[in-house]
Amino acid sequence: MLPLEGVMVLDLTRLLPGPYSSMILADLGARVIKIEPPPPGDYMREFEPKLRKDSAFYYAVNRNKESISLNLKDEKDREILLKLVRNAHVVMEGFRPGVMEKLGVGYNQLKGENPALVYCSITGFGQTGPNKDKPGHDINLIAIGGVLDQIGLKDGPPVIPAIQLADLTSAFWAAIGILAAVIKARNTGEGSFVDVAMMDSVLSWLPTHIVQQSAMGTAPSRGDFFLSGGAPCYRVYETADGRYVVLGALEEKFWSIFCKAVKRDDLLPYQFSEDPKVVEEIEGIFRSKSLAEWVELSNKTKDLLISPVNSVKDVMEDPQVKARNMLWKVTHPEEGELALVAPPLKISGAEFECRKLPPALDEDREKVLKELLEE
Repeated sequence: MLPLEGVMVLDLTRLLPGPYSSMILADLGARVIKIEPPPPGDYMREFEPKLRKDSAFYYAVNRNKESISLNLKDEKDREILLKLVRNAHVVMEGFRPGVMEKLGVGYNQLKGENPALVYCSITGFGQTGPNKDKPGHDINLIAIGGVLDQIGLKDGPPVIPAIQLADLTSAFWAAIGILAAVIKARNTGEGSFVDVAMMDSVLSWLPTHIVQQSAMGTAPSRGDFFLSGGAPCYRVYETADGRYVVLGALEEKFWSIFCKAVKRDDLLPYQFSEDPKVVEEIEGIFRSKSLAEWVELSNKTKDLLISPVNSVKDVMEDPQVKARNMLWKVTHPEEGELALVAPPLKISGAEFECRKLPPALDEDREKVLKELLEE
């Protein structure tokens, strides 16, 4: 049995944060009904890179869901939504504050249909504050939230991460908030409004920086944080064949193991040295071997914390990834074989799997309406 069996989620979100969050719930066993606008539906279907039909982005975050299409500007479709809400435990949406209210299906309206309803809204800046009505993409939110300023090399410009940090982090917080509110609803019969701001989620990445700034009046600048890759013991190094490895020898014992492994005990005093000549010396050591040779040395030397900088292709072939069953291979009738990233947790007694492929737009309409709306 899956942990969330019996929980029904109506997901009106689009793009990445909401659908990723609702997929977490779906993987855990919730019945997630994806409610999409009229064609083309969720805009994510159209994003590049597109496969034969829909976007790789869409397939990545929409498994284990059903899809129906409703036009919330149409009175009949709004009535369908209200009827679905009576049987639901959770509603998720990602519109700007006030949009759902104008459509007549905001939290207060839906709570009237179902007092125990958990209603989660994921927006850029939340329901309050001077920026609440502003739009924003991931790059805007990590910039305003202080994370982008920390990414990059010392004395260099900020570097845009290839991973959508604000989107994905807000998805996690939304799932956590929803689960907490569902437990409350089961215990008390009282629903909740879960207000998730993507900028707040970004800020949650900076707990140590905020504490340091408040206590000392200053926080690390870009490249100065001791985990930013400046110290010789915690750094990216190029190998002889133009690949890269990382060294993560923060503790003295791990630094000692490294120095002994490369037969350079003279480097023991320089674990956190700021002398550029020390870094140059160690860079030369790493350029003396290929990536494969460093991996081999790390594998045969206990607790030598040298790891390869894997490409996506490398990760997909990694023995640890395979042992943890972290990639699900599925066959889509139109797209062929796809690999989906599995939930990154294991729960005893629960077998997670791709129970249903990401749905085509409105493919479950007949089933959903028959099961949930028939009197």
